[in-house]
Amino acid sequence: MPILHVDDELAIREVVRRVLETSGVTVLSADGVRAAKVIVTSHHDVSGAFLDVQLEDGNGVELCEWIREHRPSLARRVAFVTSSSDPVMLEHLASLGCPVLRKPFEIADLRRLAAVWEQATNGAFS
Repeated sequence: MPILHVDDELAIREVVRRVLETSGVTVLSADGVRAAKVIVTSHHDVSGAFLDVQLEDGNGVELCEWIREHRPSLARRVAFVTSSSDPVMLEHLASLGCPVLRKPFEIADLRRLAAVWEQATNGAFS
């Protein structure tokens, strides 16, 4: 079951894809909100999503809200990725109930979340 990773920085998308694929996880990469929506709409087997907060065509928080509306089961398996150190922003992200990985994040955290999401789906999608 694939994981969605949304980041507007190609180098970060490539690193995340390579790292997760070495753990046997398929990664569907998107460079922004529009591309991510296409993936979520066309791939009903996405088991989790790493969303960068600041994207060139929107932001990860708005994308998370869209996912909550269109794929509620996936919304329970979203993590935000950010380089922000703004305490107000970090508090807001935490209030959404999703894990927050701060750049630079630990590879082990990516793998751990991907494994948890894959186990949680157990083949049930909505």
